[in-house]
Amino acid sequence: MATARDSPELLAFGATHGMDELRERSAGRNVLAVLTESTADTWHRQWERSTTDAEQLALVECYDLARSTAARSPETRVVSDELAVSTIPRPVEPEQLSAILTRLFDGWEAGESETVLYIESLGDLVADAGLAALHPLFERLVERTRSTGSGIVVTADPEPDDAHAVRAFQALLTETVGVPEPTVDATAAVRRLREADPTKFGYFRQYWRDAVRALEAVDRAYPQAKQLHEAVETEELSPRMLGAALSALAWLDAISLRGNTNGANRYNRQSYDPEYAARLGFAVDALEEA
Repeated sequence: MATARDSPELLAFGATHGMDELRERSAGRNVLAVLTESTADTWHRQWERSTTDAEQLALVECYDLARSTAARSPETRVVSDELAVSTIPRPVEPEQLSAILTRLFDGWEAGESETVLYIESLGDLVADAGLAALHPLFERLVERTRSTGSGIVVTADPEPDDAHAVRAFQALLTETVGVPEPTVDATAAVRRLREADPTKFGYFRQYWRDAVRALEAVDRAYPQAKQLHEAVETEELSPRMLGAALSALAWLDAISLRGNTNGANRYNRQSYDPEYAARLGFAVDALEEA
């Protein structure tokens, strides 16, 4: 039976981590790499210098039209029995990328080797296509690689421009290698919380991902913790625990409370800042134990 190590679903912070993980997982597998920072020639030369036992290799080079004389339509050329190179223009369109990846996956499906999909830069794809359009594509890709015993390795910038997108992909993938660098402001904010209310800080440190997931899973404008808990209910997490983590997000100004209410807090989802919430979460993850 394939293990998580054998069939990776991971997000690696930093190009070095990403390439190291890809080399480690590629032995005896096909490699399908989506390139947005390197040219196919440059990446292939670097790959050839490494000691790998990969099978066939397919590169999807996403080029900048403003800096290229290549055709606007996607193209694929077979360089050798072991190498194929496809090109698509940037900004990358998810459906266009999906069509190329599906064709390459399908072409290898009859063979005996599994495939590792490598994404050179999550940040570039998010910048081009947006999280809302990109995430469903990756859900399908993860489902496909999981069903065939293959895998996916995604590289993210250690200092991401879109922390919210990185958090969403962390939730989708099962492993993380390396850590994102927290911002100075977010680190200072969570330190203030630790000093002001250690108990609330502890709940935030343990359950911030659940709090964020709950806020993004409901449609109510002013939900209570109990209503949010219904969206992420687990045996380990009670409404009180979730409420404490949500209260910490409010204390940190990632969301506001509805004013003039009696009883349980109601959270104003219109005020919710998912980018800041993710940066706060990364900061508390990186904070050393007191």
